[in-house]
Amino acid sequence: MKQVCVFVASAIVIVLAAAQVRSAGPTVVVVSMQRVISQSNVGKRAGQQLDALRQERGRDLQAKQKELEDVVRQLAKNTLPQADRERLSQDESRRRAELQQLTTQAQTDFQATQARLNTELRTQLAPIFADIAKRSGVDVVLNADTIAWAAPGADTTNEVVQRLNAAPQ
Repeated sequence: MKQVCVFVASAIVIVLAAAQVRSAGPTVVVVSMQRVISQSNVGKRAGQQLDALRQERGRDLQAKQKELEDVVRQLAKNTLPQADRERLSQDESRRRAELQQLTTQAQTDFQATQARLNTELRTQLAPIFADIAKRSGVDVVLNADTIAWAAPGADTTNEVVQRLNAAPQ
């Protein structure tokens, strides 16, 4: 019986110690990457670069689309000689292929730029996350935008944005 009491007492001490360690702070911290991107200077600049690229490529695509539409309108005229119709038909095919190629290239360029900017941002965030995790005694920093719930004290987004904005650009 004495051994059982010692065992129970030991178990209680272990549970209480574990509870004490757990209550010392969060076991994970969360950061809203959406807020970091929308509120940090580097995130805002990245968004502006992507918007400028999207607008530039959009203008190029609109110009190509207009050229194609002009050729299609000319082809719709029934008064054209057969030689002109054949030439315009070939021109239409070439312009459709160019438009498709330009569309594909615009998408590829946008995705590559987005990936590059994302990598640059993550490179800048990594030491901030590592420092916060070390200071908070946690092993994981989660994206708050993809989790169902976190304790209010676990969110370190404001600190991340402040430190990112304070870093030399």
